[in-house]
Amino acid sequence: MRGNALRSVADRFDARKAERTECGPRGEAISLEPRPKDYDVVIVGGGPAGLSAAAFCGKKFLRTAVFEGKCWGGILTRHCPDKRIDNYPGVPKGILAEELAALLVEQAHGAGADLIDLGVEEIAPDGTVRAKDLETAGKVLILACGSNAGEAGIPGEKEFAGRGVHYRVHDPSRFRGMRVVVVGGGDTAISHVHRLLGAAVRVTFVHRKPHLRSVEGLSAEALQSGNLEVLLGTAVEEILGAARVEGVRLRQGTEAGTRDLPADAVIVAAGRVPNTALFGNVGLGLDPEGRIATDEWQRTSVPRILAIGDVSSPLKMIITAVGQAAVAAHEAYEQVRSPYWKK
Repeated sequence: MRGNALRSVADRFDARKAERTECGPRGEAISLEPRPKDYDVVIVGGGPAGLSAAAFCGKKFLRTAVFEGKCWGGILTRHCPDKRIDNYPGVPKGILAEELAALLVEQAHGAGADLIDLGVEEIAPDGTVRAKDLETAGKVLILACGSNAGEAGIPGEKEFAGRGVHYRVHDPSRFRGMRVVVVGGGDTAISHVHRLLGAAVRVTFVHRKPHLRSVEGLSAEALQSGNLEVLLGTAVEEILGAARVEGVRLRQGTEAGTRDLPADAVIVAAGRVPNTALFGNVGLGLDPEGRIATDEWQRTSVPRILAIGDVSSPLKMIITAVGQAAVAAHEAYEQVRSPYWKK
């Protein structure tokens, strides 16, 4: 699916909404008659994990609601809609993030899940979910809250956040003609570099270790481009500027001296932090990295609460989130329906 694929999927999605509701402003449930007290499964988070879980639950005829207060598709649409996903099984030529997100939305909606355009504000210890004036609780709660961009702890990073320091590249064209420094060494940083090369006048890729953490590394095309500088074994000591970012201070290895590099923007790709703020009072067990601890069936330390995706997984991959969603949906079915073959 290419070209106008996202639009066609979105049009079909909107048409289905129009059949069921008057499509009110943001914050109203897509469902014509939401059942706030009658759900089998309530899912918090409309990213790949949450939408996949909704589709699997719907196919098992579980009454399902999904809450999402930002972007349907989660990180796919919020951070990198134009990124090509090259490691999703069955799509050898890759698929744009926004296209995959649209398909996930359509599949969840088609399976009968209620997609509720509200951000969850509180999760009570008993699993009750509150979002504005809506309060609901399912027989099973699935947490698919995702993760947030981590901070690198560089002096000047917080001071210039939003004034030249960024944690995502939603639209590379916003950096057209700029001198951009990308800080990090993983797949996200690599993706930022590739997407920025066609817009920025210069991209400087800085990683404090001598080797990258990325699985695939920089493409040959990127390495041969004339506007990319790669600085491995180099640390960003400070982000410089007055009203906004004007440069960075670099230190090569263990050398005593530093040098200042002019820059218009700094993209920080320092990993991701699980989004656990919503359920601090629920009593969920966490692992040493701050993720929700789960067993092989995605069960948490609290009965009837499951967790999937970035909020619980050490591996931040779409296919991992989708796999966990399938497991969680199966577990939810067993807990709700108690089939005869349940162990």
